[in-house]
Formats: sequence, C-alpha cells, structure tokens
Amino acid sequence: AFPSSTPSLHLETPRFRTVMTQTEVTATCVVHSAYDAKVSWLLDGKDTTSRTPVNQASSTTQSISSNLTLPSSQWKTLNTITCRAEHHCFNSTEKTSNVKG
Repeated sequence: AFPSSTPSLHLETPRFRTVMTQTEVTATCVVHSAYDAKVSWLLDGKDTTSRTPVNQASSTTQSISSNLTLPSSQWKTLNTITCRAEHHCFNSTEKTSNVKG
C-alpha cells in the first residue's frame, strides 16, 4: 500500500548569469511521490502547460522530474514560476519561486 502523504517538490531555477548569457533557460521541478503525479507549470499564476513544451520523465517510482524551457527574453519578464503536482490520491501541491531580477 502506498502512503497517502503529500509529495515534496524541489524547484530549481536558472542562475541570473545563465538568463543573461543564454538564449534559452530551463527550470526543473522534481516531485518526490509514491504516485505517478501529473506535473504542470504556471508562469505568473497562469497555466502554461498547453502552450509551452514540458518534458516529464519518471526516473524512479519515487520521483518525477519535469523540465520547462523558455526563451531568456520571456524569462526576464516573469515575476513568479510555479510547479504543481496533481494526483487523485492526494491534494494538489505546488512550489512557487519569485524570479523577478
């Protein structure tokens, strides 16, 4: 039986120098959960998963990694980025990072 605990999320955002020197940047969200959660991304509180390509891979049964790649020009205009994990066995949980420079 799987524990019905809320998953933990780890959100990594690109360094300032990367944003300033690269044309594209990637944020990574790692979800630690016993379930195969659906990971979605919100930019400034708006769901972008439908418009922005998201790469999601289950590396093990305990963690899921999702990468969001954006043009640096778009990243520079953002205030917040949010990673959300959803599954019918637990309440939706999310992690938000303030990315305004």
